[in-house]
Parts: sequence; structure tokens; C-alpha cells
Amino acid sequence: MSICQEDICFTSAIDLLRLYDSGELRPTEVVQIVLDRVERLDPLVHAFITPTPDVALEAVRAAEVRRSSGFVPLPLDGVPVTVKDLTDTAGIRTTYGDPENLHHIPTFDPPMWARIKAAGPSLIGKTSTPPYGWLGVTENEIVGTTNNPWNRECVVGGSSGGAAAALASGLAPVATGSDGGGSIRIPAACCGVVGLKPSHGRVPRGPEENAFCTVGAVGPMARTVADTALMLSIMAGPVEDEPYMLPEKGVDYVASLRAENVRRCKIAYSPDLGRGPVDSEVAKVVAAAVSRFDADLQCTVDSVLVKIPDPVDYFRSYWTPALRRVVVDMPNFAATFARHYPFHQRLVEGCKIDLDKFWTIMTEERANTFSAIASIFATYDYLMLPTMPTAAFPHAGPLGGPAVIDGQSVEWPGIEFHRLTEPFSHTGHPAISVPCGFTSAGLPVGLQIVGRQRDDAGVLRMAAAWEAIAPWADRRPSL
Repeated sequence: MSICQEDICFTSAIDLLRLYDSGELRPTEVVQIVLDRVERLDPLVHAFITPTPDVALEAVRAAEVRRSSGFVPLPLDGVPVTVKDLTDTAGIRTTYGDPENLHHIPTFDPPMWARIKAAGPSLIGKTSTPPYGWLGVTENEIVGTTNNPWNRECVVGGSSGGAAAALASGLAPVATGSDGGGSIRIPAACCGVVGLKPSHGRVPRGPEENAFCTVGAVGPMARTVADTALMLSIMAGPVEDEPYMLPEKGVDYVASLRAENVRRCKIAYSPDLGRGPVDSEVAKVVAAAVSRFDADLQCTVDSVLVKIPDPVDYFRSYWTPALRRVVVDMPNFAATFARHYPFHQRLVEGCKIDLDKFWTIMTEERANTFSAIASIFATYDYLMLPTMPTAAFPHAGPLGGPAVIDGQSVEWPGIEFHRLTEPFSHTGHPAISVPCGFTSAGLPVGLQIVGRQRDDAGVLRMAAAWEAIAPWADRRPSL
């Protein structure tokens, strides 16, 4: 059997492991082909801050020794993987997207990466992120702007944009990301890949988040749902030194994809979470996708009216105090934003919140958002909606986002396109973005599937059911 090099680069992790087991492919051959592709194509995409070819080759040689010595292969033995550059990696430069950290070499692997590393993959590199994840687009002063593989004039979203761009470009089949308001799901939608924000407490976050923060999550990204499930199986499980961890451990999320039949589930569909605008073409693509759950899977699909506090106002009110604190504590970081992202300065100056208002945000408005979403799951099994109110938009420069959506001007371009993902970061429900079609301009559109509390397995099953009736992995950008 002969497989061309490009096909190898777009082969899923699960299929690579199968081909390794059969002897049809050698791990060292695959990793070298991927590294060659990174060297050739990343200058066009800027997915990586720190490529790690030596680390990748050392790991894959160890994987081949294990196989040739008769050891049982590890769960990711010889599979190329990328790690977002907000995650520490012992012995490997971690910049957090800030040139002030170009010489920062961590000495500690946080639990999530330690678990993945122990599974035997080859780390291809650390993927690009905006400084400390504080943008919805992926730009920094180290490698510049990350370009969308489907149209290099367009954004990849953020802040896990480098991870999504690498996946879509065939530079690795699996990746890690982090998400505090859409930072896994938005890049997944922009780049036509899969991104899961797990339930709060499903995956340990290490030092990426304050231990008592209940918003941010780290999670898997991939080109297929099964690969996403494989990564979650490795990443998930409690640790003793983080609060709020969910107790389940050792769950095989790949096996759970087949554990139950998703036919005849009850689906709630919201086109906009009660607040527009949504680009009309995106709305049509998502609505057509949701209708197929009725036609192809005999699910009940009902349109629902969702009433939650304004997500954009909530976004500003919740995150601005933290951003203000960062600006005070890190003057070099503040200077970067002043030069390139004046809308963040406008956020800081224009959203001064007194203690009473902030307490209301943290309690009443967040509780109201949770109650509204929870009430949907009293009747329905899943909630479906667009991941973003727009497809990938042209590089926005200082605005940070599209100033106009579906012909309507928006007040906060840099955060408006997060309003369909932000609420589920704050409620803690698991949410996944999967490709569901393309615009007439050839840009991917993301379908967001949200599940009941702690039902990560169900969300993955429903995403896999969609993938089975509308497969997308054979679509590739032309680079």
C-alpha cells in the first residue's frame, strides 16, 4: 500500500496508529514528512512560535524502539501533536505569545501536558497565541499574524489560532488548546476543524489559570471527532491540587462514541442566543445542518428562545477588571496593546465597574445565564447554534474583529464574535465546534453543540453522529 505524503499529513491520529500497527507506515517516516511540511508551509501560515523538530525526532525514535522491542505501544506512540504556547513544557521554550519571554524555559510539565507526553507522541512545536491569550485573533510580536489556511487574508480566530491553523494545514492531526470564552471553539470554526471546551473540572489546567477560576478550560483539538475523543481520554481526570475537579478518571471517550444511539434525541436550536446579528449565509449553513439531525437521525429539533444577560456586556464586565489588573502589573504587555490593540485600552477605560456592579455580574447575571441554559436541558438533550456569528473575517488590524456583521455595525468588534461561545465558558457546560459547511467564499462554518452538565461523552457522540452523515475530513485548503 502506497500513501502519498500529503495524504499522510491529513491522516487521523487513530488511523496513523492503525497503520503503524500493521506496518504499512513507520512513525519516523510520518514525523519526518510532517516536519518537512512544517518547514515548507509554516512561513505562509505562521502557526508555530517554536517548532521542535529535534524533540519530535527524539520522541519518535523512542516510539520505534518500543515497537521493535515488543512493548505494547503507548496510546499516542509516534503521533505528531502540537501544544499551544500558553502551556508550559519542561525544557522547551514557552513564550505565552510575548517577546519578553523568548528565553523562558519552564522546568515543569503541567498535568495535562505530562499526561499527553507520557502517551508517546512527537511534539512538532508550540503553536502561536496572542499575548497571554488576551485577543480573539492570533497575532503577536514574535511571529506576526497567523493566517487562515483557507484564505490567508483572513483570521484564524483566537486564542488557540495557531493550533487550529496547524491542524487545517496538515501540520499535525491533534493539538491542545485553551478556552475562556471561545478560544478553542472560535479557531476551530474559523479553520474547519474540531475543538472541544470540556466541562469545567474535566481536565486539569495547571498554572494556565488561577486555581479557583471557574471559567477557563484546556481541551483537545483535532481534524476528526474520534481524535478529539482520543485526546480527551488522555487529558482528562482529576488531580489533588486543583479544586472543582470532576471525579471520573480512565474514561475511554473513543469507545463511548459507540456506547449509545443518538437517534431520536431532542435538540434545541437557537440561531443567535437571543441577540443578533448573525451573518445570513452562516445562519443558513447552520440551519441546514441542524435540519439534518431531524431528516437523517430522526431527532426532534425545536427552535427555542433563549433569554440570557447580554453576552457582550457580560464579557466586558467580567473580563475588564482582569485585563486592567494585567495592564497595571505588566507594563510591557500594556505597551504592546497600546501600540496594536487600542480597543483593549478602550475596554479598560470605558468599563469602570464598581464593586456592587461586579458582584452582580459574578452572581446574579452569571446565575441567570446558567439557569437559562439549564432550563433548556430540562426538556432537551442538546443545544445547537452557530459557533460564531460570522465566518472567518479579513485581518481586522486595530479593530480586533469585524466592525459590521450582516450589514449591522457593532460597538465592540474585538469581542462581538465571541457572544455565542462566551456563555458556556461561564456556565461550565461542555461545548464542541464541528465543521458544518462552507460559505460561498469557501470559508468554513462551525456548528456548536452544547450538552448537559458533565456530558462530554454525549457531546462527542452527537458530534460524531454529525460527522458520519456529513464528513468533512476530506476537505483540504489549497496552500
